[in-house]
Amino acid sequence: MKRFIAAALLLLAAVIGGYWAVFYRGFYLHFGERPSVSVPFRAEGTELLYWDGQNYVPFILRGVDMSAGRPGHYATACDAGEEDYLRWFGAVKEMGANAVRVTNVMNDDFYNALYTYNTTHTAPLYLLQGTNLENDVGDGAKDAYDREFLGALLKDGKALVDIIHGRRDMPAVGIRSGGVYRRDVSRWVVGFLVGTEWHSDTISYTDHSTIRSGAYQGTYFRTTEDATPFEAAMARVMDEITAYETDKYSAQRPVGFLCDPSCDFLEYEEVYARQLEKHARTDPEHVTALPSMKAGRFAAYRLYDFCDTFVERLSARQRQAIAPLLEGLSTDQPYGGYLELMGRYHTMPILAAGYGFSSGRGAAVRYMASLSEEEQGRRLEMVGRTLEACGWDGGFISTWQDEWERRSWNTAFAGVPAEHYLWHDLQTANQNYGLMAFAPGEEAVCMIDGDPSEWTPADLLSEQNGLRLSARYDAEGLYLLLEGVNREEPVYVPFDLSPEVGSRSSSNASLAFERDADVIFCLDGTDKSRLMVQERWDPLRERFLYETQGNDPFLLFPEKDSKTFVTVRMAVQNPLLVDTLTPESRPLQRLGVWETGHLIHGNGNYESEDYNSLADFCFGEGCVELRLPWLLLNVGSPASMMVHRDYYQHYGVEFRRIREIWMGAARANADGEISMKAFPVKGWKSVKYRERLKESYYIMQAYWKGGD
Repeated sequence: MKRFIAAALLLLAAVIGGYWAVFYRGFYLHFGERPSVSVPFRAEGTELLYWDGQNYVPFILRGVDMSAGRPGHYATACDAGEEDYLRWFGAVKEMGANAVRVTNVMNDDFYNALYTYNTTHTAPLYLLQGTNLENDVGDGAKDAYDREFLGALLKDGKALVDIIHGRRDMPAVGIRSGGVYRRDVSRWVVGFLVGTEWHSDTISYTDHSTIRSGAYQGTYFRTTEDATPFEAAMARVMDEITAYETDKYSAQRPVGFLCDPSCDFLEYEEVYARQLEKHARTDPEHVTALPSMKAGRFAAYRLYDFCDTFVERLSARQRQAIAPLLEGLSTDQPYGGYLELMGRYHTMPILAAGYGFSSGRGAAVRYMASLSEEEQGRRLEMVGRTLEACGWDGGFISTWQDEWERRSWNTAFAGVPAEHYLWHDLQTANQNYGLMAFAPGEEAVCMIDGDPSEWTPADLLSEQNGLRLSARYDAEGLYLLLEGVNREEPVYVPFDLSPEVGSRSSSNASLAFERDADVIFCLDGTDKSRLMVQERWDPLRERFLYETQGNDPFLLFPEKDSKTFVTVRMAVQNPLLVDTLTPESRPLQRLGVWETGHLIHGNGNYESEDYNSLADFCFGEGCVELRLPWLLLNVGSPASMMVHRDYYQHYGVEFRRIREIWMGAARANADGEISMKAFPVKGWKSVKYRERLKESYYIMQAYWKGGD
């Protein structure tokens, strides 16, 4: 009996050990004759081809970047399930796309959904599979040959091969998802893309190393004589991914590594390179495929507004080197002719690995207004058409869905870091790149269309002097209904949010308040309505006064009860390049300022023909409906109702919880103090939402499917 138990335990240990070795470590053995290498996709010249069962056929990739991001969850939590992905795949396909791109290992639900979708539909969705690094790896502190950098790329690359072939188990660690991967989706995987975003410092640090070489000779890839050490590292990753898939699965597919305008092959004049921080260079042409690599390789670029005048900024040596490519280059195209230049330069297929525009309310760049959903779609269509006209093999719109967890440099300081995924910040550009929006709530709290029928008597907060003020809120903002107004007569709505700052009067419009007001909404027709904030509670002054004006905000600052109210503004990038870097030219390059508190009149009902996604308020018959995004009110997290504290008492942005917002309403010629009533507010720990396809989705659908 003891021998039987011992033998059983040994057998169990062997089974567990074998399972661990095969599915967790990728162990494999070959038995019998190896089959010929399968190449479902290949790169030939500058074309991407797929095998249709008889011949290789050229095709263009039209796709979207997809993540696991959903409201109320970090994308890295991979909370999206198989049903979510199936629903999204259906909408993506209905838009006319034929592919999706993921930048990292997804949870098993994603690959299960892709398998289910493609085996139940005649026209499949293709997949471009990417691999990424942890945020704290590759930030310039180490070179690309460090174990945590190169070692991670090599390990993940082999894991991705097993995942798409359905033979891998992975625990969820860090930003990487996990699961039991048993669905073979390899027949639909167009290729592997190494990298999602490189830090230029990492590339430069690697290439300036005295112990690294640009030479690499592998089984499937090699570098040219001009290659850099970083490019050699990319060649090694591409080579080992291909070797692993070829040896284990007798299959190959195209492989490439990521580039973008900040680290492409172009060289700029020193004065401009310093301003653009363009000190790294990579060139996919320096990594060539050997005859044993039947599938070939491709180039891939992230696209964004880097320098639309780049042709004028190139060094004399660079212009001479590519002079034939610059002849007749159309610089009035998107990105200043960059797409056409790259299409002319590369001898391999080239893909846009992410291009997009935000439909958020907040601005990001000086002199570039925020885009409505319609304008977002027109820009995407223009880039898509230009890509294909310039010989690119397609691209991926970034992103499919809005991602509430994302931050932007000019708003991140104003929000509670641990709670940003619980609410939708319309002011943060990076949250609003999707073709699909997540609207808060199971149904709309308010449609900004001037129709007061959705409001109830329970919403009424105050009534005085013929003005009725009602209020509601959701995860996007505070909604108001003002009745008894017209477009000709100004009306003021003071708010008291912070217990630590505010004034009983305003010198701007000679107003007096029952309580210390810190924000004022000024309703003044369709063009001049705006939001004002007490100057001491102006976050732009505290955070960006030095960057915008060169002054220290803490040397001299406003009094707590200052009667001065200023327009609500935000810092934006200043793209100006100067010809000489001198003390006199530095003020010209300070950050710009955007009056984000200037409110836009329009119809915010997305079911209306005249829908304007940027609409803040809309007049109706004797009324006006208004939405104020939370960050305009210095609410750092509505999920816990945390507002900014006194910047100059706490030396920066700190937060405190509130339970009510005091507000009132009065006409411009009202006598006495404006009375204010308390509007109770409370937060939430989980958020409900509904999915909505943006106008940009339908514009791309019309382009890709050839309809109206």
